[in-house]
Amino acid sequence: MSEKFKRNIIIYVSAALFGIAGVYLTFFAGNISKYDSQTKAYKIYPNESYDSDSTMYKPIYYFKVDGRDYECMAKEGSSSYPNESKNTVYYDSADPTNCKTEYEKSTNTFAGVLCLIATIIIVYFFIIKGDSVKYNQIHDNELEGNTQLDKEKEEKIIGTIEKVQLIYKRIILGIIIVVLLIFILIDTAIFKQTIISRNYTETVATYVDKKNDSESEVYDDYLYEFVDKNGKRQEIIKSYPKDGSTTPDSEIKIKYNENNPEDYYEEGSTMDKSGIIWYIVKVVAFVLLLVLFFNRKLLSKVNISSSKR
Repeated sequence: MSEKFKRNIIIYVSAALFGIAGVYLTFFAGNISKYDSQTKAYKIYPNESYDSDSTMYKPIYYFKVDGRDYECMAKEGSSSYPNESKNTVYYDSADPTNCKTEYEKSTNTFAGVLCLIATIIIVYFFIIKGDSVKYNQIHDNELEGNTQLDKEKEEKIIGTIEKVQLIYKRIILGIIIVVLLIFILIDTAIFKQTIISRNYTETVATYVDKKNDSESEVYDDYLYEFVDKNGKRQEIIKSYPKDGSTTPDSEIKIKYNENNPEDYYEEGSTMDKSGIIWYIVKVVAFVLLLVLFFNRKLLSKVNISSSKR
């Protein structure tokens, strides 16, 4: 088996594996369409585990449905500490124990998008561009005569320089695209919460007391109350670090679902108009940069060097 054949096998297998993983993580593992209901967890326990190299989290979300307590643990772990603002639980109304955490959904979607980007890069640079180079080499070998030999050498040198410059530009652009994508994925969760809560009712929840049954070694739970539109008192739980870095607020602004007061968002977990505009700007910039990344002719005209000639 030749080295060239082995290399081709590795390229095609890598593209297939990244593609399959990307599709599964993005559209299947991260899919929440099978859950017909969602609510907010009143507490998130990080559920960390340690090894010699890193810390892994499989957070447990505690939530209520019709007054009954349930818990939902992320089935897949991650090294990212669970964000308290991403506290949505997706569940089956017929069986709330059949559920998925927002932490797990976000982790799967993010990993899936990265795998799909890796697949596109492998297919474009190693398969499509590789076949194009092979064709050009065959075509050049079929040219007759040696009268243009010096000119061809010069063109090859110029072509090599242009390719190196193009690779450099794509590396820089690729880093920018990945960083921008991370910010967009974070903002997408907040944007989604903004859309969901657009008809929610704004109110203020007042601090009541500290709960003493917290199972977390990192957080303490505090009880807050607010009065819904029907005049009924509703309770919510908010967690604060035990180390005292953040102290409980006497009041917190929230937006709650009138049909399910346990479904609420705190102030800061949704976007205002300027936040929505910036989110749209980031998405448009991401699309334009992606088009530029794959458009060789357009990218070759872009000068990202700060040096002057």
